[in-house]
Amino acid sequence: MSDIILHHYDGSPFAHKSRLCLGLKGLAWKSVKIPMIMPKPDLMPLTGGYRRTPVMQIGADIYCDTTLIADELERRHPEPSFFASGGRGLADMVAAWADGTLFTPITSAVFSTIADKMPPDFFADRAAMRGAPPADIDKMMKAAPRLQAEMARLLGNVETIFDDGRDYVLGDKPGLADISLYHPIWMATTTGKRNAALLEPFPVLRAWMDRVAAIGIGQPEDMDAKAALAAARDAEPEPPRPSETDAASPTVGQTVSVIAADKVPEAVVGEVVLVTANEVALRREDKQVGTTHIHFPRTGYIIRPA
Repeated sequence: MSDIILHHYDGSPFAHKSRLCLGLKGLAWKSVKIPMIMPKPDLMPLTGGYRRTPVMQIGADIYCDTTLIADELERRHPEPSFFASGGRGLADMVAAWADGTLFTPITSAVFSTIADKMPPDFFADRAAMRGAPPADIDKMMKAAPRLQAEMARLLGNVETIFDDGRDYVLGDKPGLADISLYHPIWMATTTGKRNAALLEPFPVLRAWMDRVAAIGIGQPEDMDAKAALAAARDAEPEPPRPSETDAASPTVGQTVSVIAADKVPEAVVGEVVLVTANEVALRREDKQVGTTHIHFPRTGYIIRPA
């Protein structure tokens, strides 16, 4: 079996979500560091233009979005399960809330203390990704008290999850719900003392974070980006599983574009080779890596005939 390769950078909270997923499964994996902002010349041949972090590669199969990365890890390595406590539906609901309602206010509060220390092109890159004007750094930093108060309100709500003495979000074992809820809050622990101090009023929450951090990130081993390209070039995509079409899905053999629903401008175009209720995979050809299958979740993405 081909190695698991994660294309990521250290400070990405979404990348840390996938690193913890690998850790909960106890997996060895190859670590390819990519730039925080565009251009990403050693990633684009693999993804067909998808630019977000992280991306998981297994041979010539490329998995985009942390939701699908978790799904694929669970499919390939079912034990220990991401869903050992509580149901998958509850975990998915927690993940959706964490990635949306929780993530933006927390990242805004965190950046309000460090915006002037970020690389100059960071906010311009993120604005271009969403088709929006660049963030006003001075305005963001002046709004710090309000943003941090909103973060504190949300963290107080999260802490009540543990009022009954449970160790983890859905019960007595860690799972995807914990990892999903943890990764936005983790940013505060990695971006300086002022941000870490925002967690001090929440001792129960911090104790839970310590338990989640103890999961670890598995056994990473550094890998050169060129070696990852060669790994894709030297492999063949795995045969697709049987497809499960529905009235809203594309059909196998159709050429489509896939684009993130939240205005990320780069679309990936290819031939559909797999479609299920939760996944679509496209076949692409690239002169650097040959044939790849690029996998996306269906939720959160717009799929149109190309």
